Amino acid sequence: MELPDTHKLPIEKLSICFRDTTNAYKFYWFLSILNHLLEKGTPTIPIKDIAIRMIASAWYPLDYYKLSFGKQDGFKKIACLISNKIEVDNSPNSPSLFEQINQKLHFSEIDEIYKKVDILLRWVPFRFIRPFFKNELIGLPDAQVNTRIIKLANSATNRNLCPYYFGNNEIIITNNWYNYFQTNQIILRHFVKWNLIKFLQRNNPNVIGLSEKLEKPKERDMRQAKLYWKIYLDHKQTKCIYSNEILDSKSFSLDHFLPWTFVAHDQVWNLIPTTKTANSAKSNRLPSLELYLNKFSILQFDAFKFHYSNSNHQLLEDYSSLIGLSNEVLNNYKTPEFKMQLKQKIVPMFETAKNLGFTYPFIYEK
Repeated sequence: MELPDTHKLPIEKLSICFRDTTNAYKFYWFLSILNHLLEKGTPTIPIKDIAIRMIASAWYPLDYYKLSFGKQDGFKKIACLISNKIEVDNSPNSPSLFEQINQKLHFSEIDEIYKKVDILLRWVPFRFIRPFFKNELIGLPDAQVNTRIIKLANSATNRNLCPYYFGNNEIIITNNWYNYFQTNQIILRHFVKWNLIKFLQRNNPNVIGLSEKLEKPKERDMRQAKLYWKIYLDHKQTKCIYSNEILDSKSFSLDHFLPWTFVAHDQVWNLIPTTKTANSAKSNRLPSLELYLNKFSILQFDAFKFHYSNSNHQLLEDYSSLIGLSNEVLNNYKTPEFKMQLKQKIVPMFETAKNLGFTYPFIYEK
């Protein structure tokens, strides 16, 4: 993926800023600059503003979705600190986490978070723009690089070369770069996220749905899945696999057997009807495979057979996509064969989720 070119600016050097990254700081540094420009529109940006925006953005992949940024990451503990201080509202229309931090935390608590992020940012503001001064920095001892970059960026002759220069605990976006960033906001965001996903793939090789795990979850439409299970419950008395209570087709919940925060989708093979109490108790924990996998698989296969026989095929492709076999073949399976197919797909995902830190095992208790 390439950035929009312009004869006025050395765009190729901006692309180089995201090459060979060993941690996520540069991605979130630049995304936070773009966020500030989008929301505030001012070229002067306090470092503190960028720092809080960085951890607010990194909180979702790290704490909500439990991804890894690698061994060198320092964001994880700060993300957990935010979770300990506030209950984050992730509803579709809720304020951004950046706004929630500023609204819900005392100034001293925000300052505490900033200081922890600032320790991680000792190098980032300077090393991010290092590619713009590659020749000037050749042979310079590493301990002198930051100071030299500040002088070079603040030099009047470099104001149109480098994206920003340094003020008192702030950066100032130069005029031409300011216009470029504002004009190309959407493309620049896609470019950074594309590189960020590649970074996450290296550190989370077995995790699915990475592109959905960068930001707050979007509003989801569960109506078709709800109808799928309602039709089934209307025709067959069914017990909740967790509570063993008989389910009411008019008042049941849909549970993601593997937590949504892990799979980041609403495919019907991972959804089962439960009581509202059981669903609330389970939350985003991993259910005990020993206690529930057999019940889950039998229920899924019975629902699949029911809908297939009644020509309700709209959501059945979710099963064939998971297992890699046609619905016709799956329909001819016996229960043990279907159970084995599900087990072979689900157990490795459970192991990955456990390794990421999802709580296991959930066992329902009345």
